[in-house]
Amino acid sequence: MRGILRTALAASMLTIVHAPCPAGDDRAADEPSKVAATRDDLKAQLERSKESRPRLPLPPPTDAEIAEAKARAAAAGPRGNIPGMGGGIVNNGRLRQLHIDPSLLGSAAGGSREPDPAMTVDNTFKTMLFWIVSRANNCTYCQGHQEVKLTGDGVKEDTIAALDGDWSEFTPAQRAAFAFTRKITFEPHALTDADIDRLREHYKDLQILEILLSVAGNNATNRWTGPLAIPQEKHRTFLTPTSDKYKAMRSLVAPLDPNAAGMACAKPVSRGELESREQVEKALDAARKRTPRLPLADEAHARAVLPSDWSASAPAPEWARLLGNFPKGGKRLADAFARAETKGKLSPALKAKIAWVGARHDRAWYALGHAKQRLNDLGLTDDQVFALDRPDFSSTPAEQAALALVRKITVSPALITDSDVEAVRKHYSDSETAEVVYLATQAAAFDRITEAAGLRLEN
Repeated sequence: MRGILRTALAASMLTIVHAPCPAGDDRAADEPSKVAATRDDLKAQLERSKESRPRLPLPPPTDAEIAEAKARAAAAGPRGNIPGMGGGIVNNGRLRQLHIDPSLLGSAAGGSREPDPAMTVDNTFKTMLFWIVSRANNCTYCQGHQEVKLTGDGVKEDTIAALDGDWSEFTPAQRAAFAFTRKITFEPHALTDADIDRLREHYKDLQILEILLSVAGNNATNRWTGPLAIPQEKHRTFLTPTSDKYKAMRSLVAPLDPNAAGMACAKPVSRGELESREQVEKALDAARKRTPRLPLADEAHARAVLPSDWSASAPAPEWARLLGNFPKGGKRLADAFARAETKGKLSPALKAKIAWVGARHDRAWYALGHAKQRLNDLGLTDDQVFALDRPDFSSTPAEQAALALVRKITVSPALITDSDVEAVRKHYSDSETAEVVYLATQAAAFDRITEAAGLRLEN
C-alpha cells in the first residue's frame, strides 16, 4: 500500500518540489520555512514554531486577554480545557481581531461554530483532513492545532503518524477522502468528475459537499496563518515519543522532493502558463452550460443563507444554492463570502481584482466569471480585465505589490517570504495588508468550492 500511495501521490507533485535549505532556523533570512521530512522532524519543527517571527505586529497577550481566555476555557468545560480545543490564548484569532476590520469578519469574529444539523461527517475525521491540508501546505501553525485536537479526541500517536506516511492503516472510505483532500489542496484546477465519483463509492452527496466545504476552509486558514508566520502558542506540547515504526518514515503528504534528504525548502513548479484570452472565454462559455456535480438547494433555502440585504431582483446565485444545503454552516460561509465582496477597507476595485487573480491561477471558471462581472460593473473594460493576467500590470505600484502577493498565496502559500509581505506593507497599512491576505484566503475557498462542485456560471 505504501508503494501504491507513493505512486498515486507522485502525480500531484507537479505543482511543488523542493530544494535544500540553508542550515539554521526553520525560516532563514527572507526564505520560506523548511519542510519536515519525518515525524520527529515535524514535532521538532512544531516546537520551534513557537518562536516564529510574525510578519504583522502581534504583541504579547495582555492580562485582560489571558483572563478572558481562561474564562472561555472554563465555560467550555473539559473539552475547552484541552489546549487548542476552544480555550486558551489563540494567536490566529488575536491577529485577526488586531488587524482585520470588524465589518469584514462579521460573525466570524466571535468564533461561532454552532453545529449544523444537516452535517453528518465525524468532526475528528474532519480534523484529520485539516491535518493533511496543513501538512501539504507546510503550515506549522495549523498543523500544531490539529495535532493537539486529534490527541484531545483520543486519536493515538501512531494513527496521527500514519496520516503522514502509511494510509493502509485506514479504511477505503478514509483513504478516498485523504486523496481528494490532498489533490484539491495542491491541484484544485485538475479536479475532475472522476474525483467526485470516487468519493461517491463511500459517501453521500451532501457528505461529499461537507468534506469539500471543510477542506476548502482549511486551505483558506492555512493561507492566513502560514504566510503571516503566526507563532504557535507556547503552552502546547509537541515533543512526544514516536514509535520505531514511524521514526524514519518519510512523509508522503508534505511537499517533499523524493530525492532530497532531511529538511527541505519548498520551491514550486509552475501550474503552467496562463491560458490565452480566447481559451478563457471558451472556458467561461463552457461553464455556462455545465451541470453541477453536487446537489443545489431550492431558492428558498438559498435565500435563507444569504444576507438579509441581498438583492431580491434576481435568482439566488448557484453558490448560494450550494451552501443552502446547510442552514447553519452554509449561512456562515455565505456571510463570509458576501462580506469579502462588500466590507472592509480596500477599494471595491482592488477587492474584485484580488478575486480575479485568485480564480485565474486556480482556473476556477465559475469564480472567474463572477470576478469579471464585478470588474465590468465597476467600469473596467474586458481589455482592462484581461490585462490583469500580466504580472507587471496594475494601475499603481501598490496594487502591483498586492496582486503579486495574492498570486503567490494562491499557488504556493508555503513559499511566502518576509519580503513578499513587506512589499505590500510599503504601500498599505498593517490592517490593509492583513485584508489583502484575508481576501486571498476567501478567494482560495470560494474557488475550490465552486469549481469542485462544477457550478453553472449564471452570467
